[in-house]
Amino acid sequence: MSSGSLIKHPRTQLAIKVAIGLSIALVAFWWFAIHPYISTDDARVAATLIRVAPEAIGGRIVKVAVTEGVRVKKGDLLVALNHEIPEAQLQRAKARALLTERELHRINELVSQKGLAPKELDIAKANADTAQAELKLAQSAFDNTTIESPVDGIVVQKIAEEGNILEPGQVAVTISDVDHAWIAANIEETSIGPVKVGQPVKIVIDEGGTLRGKVAEVRAAVASQFALIPSDSGSGNFTKVVQRVPIKIELEAHPDQVLRAGQSVEIKIRVH
Repeated sequence: MSSGSLIKHPRTQLAIKVAIGLSIALVAFWWFAIHPYISTDDARVAATLIRVAPEAIGGRIVKVAVTEGVRVKKGDLLVALNHEIPEAQLQRAKARALLTERELHRINELVSQKGLAPKELDIAKANADTAQAELKLAQSAFDNTTIESPVDGIVVQKIAEEGNILEPGQVAVTISDVDHAWIAANIEETSIGPVKVGQPVKIVIDEGGTLRGKVAEVRAAVASQFALIPSDSGSGNFTKVVQRVPIKIELEAHPDQVLRAGQSVEIKIRVH
């Protein structure tokens, strides 16, 4: 059979048509499903972690009001410290402030009647101001015996235990601000060029669920620049490695999706 006859054979023509159709389908698939997007699985949920600790005073823990995994609101009680000594100091400071205020008022009247020298009034004012400052310090110390949540969030770590001594600045509870979580991702430097702020992003959570967001930030440095031990090619042993550029993705509202700080996700950025 000649080559011309072979080409004209119905089966050959069908095969050619199928091949052309598949080629067109593959090109269309690439153009519409792959070309407009840049994707990576080097991404994870990021959230601010607030480590809550007493500011100025320590003490024995008398109550731990939360457990790990519970959601808290801003102002909710987390930990209560023994308040007997701070409360007594506060009462003493209040009494002294009241006494110096009355003394100031009495001396002011005597000075106005020329019964005392003006310098006595200055001393009384200084005593009253000192007493007010001591009252503020005592009030602050008493307020710090109750440690409250500074934000809405989820307790991810509870270190405090009833009966233990908590020192000033010692972390008692760690809260994750998951309501303001974002996606931290790393894009290969060979693909980062088309990525711009504001581009829409689809996020697929490994645990299950889908989110929407947009590119909020593209860093001006690669991820390796923030490593604790940066690579050093000064010795002459150099191997080129494709660097990754960190980006930040803001999330749209997701009231029905519970996020966990650090969980893995896959992202797809529409760049065309």
